Amino acid sequence: MHSIVKDVLTPNARNDAEQIAFYERMKGDFIRYEIEIASANLRESLQNEANRCYLNAKELAENHLPAYHPVRVGIMLNYSVFCFNSKSKADNALKIAKQAYEEALADYDQLHNEEMRRDAHALMKSLQNNMKHFAKGPGSDVEEI
Repeated sequence: MHSIVKDVLTPNARNDAEQIAFYERMKGDFIRYEIEIASANLRESLQNEANRCYLNAKELAENHLPAYHPVRVGIMLNYSVFCFNSKSKADNALKIAKQAYEEALADYDQLHNEEMRRDAHALMKSLQNNMKHFAKGPGSDVEEI
């Protein structure tokens, strides 16, 4: 699945920042799932690769999408979960989730598309729930898309 996103979907997105950011997040997600079953000697390189994908997605989203955009909020949600679970850095996950939530909330009133508003609201609620879990530390259940 990772290769389909990498070799087919991403190149066909051309210059659409929203699509590319979404696909970069998907690549990070797939690699994150690989980490769960990978041998110990592969985990670090996979974590680095997933981190690169999430950071690419984050940068594209921050530069081209409003803070409340569901794709941007979803990227931050999943990246914070990656940091919490795969990298065991609960404090970093909390910081990422909190910043994404606060930025989305600050711009939320500008969102007039009802479908996007519902999606953004659901993702922001997941960020809020995860912030509570992140504050408790590793081992807590988290939400993602």
